[in-house]
Amino acid sequence: MKVLGIVGYSGAGKTTLAEALIAALSARGLRIAAIKHAHHGFEPDVRGKDSDRLRRAGARKTLVFSSQRWALFGEEPLSDPPSLDALLERLDPRQIDLVLIEGLRTVSHPRLDKLEVHRTQLGHPLLAPSDPRIMAVVTDQPAQLATRGLACPVLPLNQTLAVLDFVERFVIGGTKPMSESSSQSEGAGRPQIDDLRRKFEERIGQLSKQIDELSERFQQSANDAKAQVEADLNKLKAEHQAEYEQFQKLQKVAEESWGLLQKRLDTVASQMRTVVGQAVDQAASVLGFAGEAKTEAKAETKSDAAPPADSQPPSDK
Repeated sequence: MKVLGIVGYSGAGKTTLAEALIAALSARGLRIAAIKHAHHGFEPDVRGKDSDRLRRAGARKTLVFSSQRWALFGEEPLSDPPSLDALLERLDPRQIDLVLIEGLRTVSHPRLDKLEVHRTQLGHPLLAPSDPRIMAVVTDQPAQLATRGLACPVLPLNQTLAVLDFVERFVIGGTKPMSESSSQSEGAGRPQIDDLRRKFEERIGQLSKQIDELSERFQQSANDAKAQVEADLNKLKAEHQAEYEQFQKLQKVAEESWGLLQKRLDTVASQMRTVVGQAVDQAASVLGFAGEAKTEAKAETKSDAAPPADSQPPSDK
């Protein structure tokens, strides 16, 4: 059961790295146990829960369990925190491949090897030069620290895969702590492939950082442009709000006037159809009556002009 501490100053990213390593190493089939160093008086359970109430009532040991997990809380008035050996005795080495500890920056123990997480912008000094148990430094500026002549590898913080491979080799026995290794593990004795791989990973880390910076700049520019367009639209709307409202009123009046005019036109058209129909009917009636009178007059004229033959006067002969 290997023991590895993730050490560094506050804000360097220890918890983030530890979380990523636990997830990735577990996915590779390794069994990981985690130990977190906390401040004095931390609360191990949610205030008001049953386990918290039992512990506060005076229980020296409180074991909480379910079908998915269990936890054991102990209340012991110790003058000093428990030793690393005491903590490790709580774990079953038959069930654990690696114990990952966050914290214990100043603890020196023959079983405890360390990874230092160093973020240059925080301005803290490096721990590796004075701590022989530190196997590697994980940093956001690997190219910068590579020139410092450290006696341990420098790994890029934003390349979790490189750190993951390093830790996996440590777990299976392929990487020794710097305090137990000779200078052959570094410098001229290092295999050329490892050196090329480190340089490649550093270059990939730099490119990744540049891509992140470009992406952030692009996103910021897009947000600024969007905000400017929205501001311009709001300004135009405020400047022409009165004209726009007047236009809406005129449009509404025009729509109402057109509706009234359409109804009036429909009424006039209906009236005109009625009047025309009546006029046509009257004209037809008058014309029909006059034709019958003319026919009768012609008949009477013919009757007067041609009397019957037996009514003519007798001849002198």
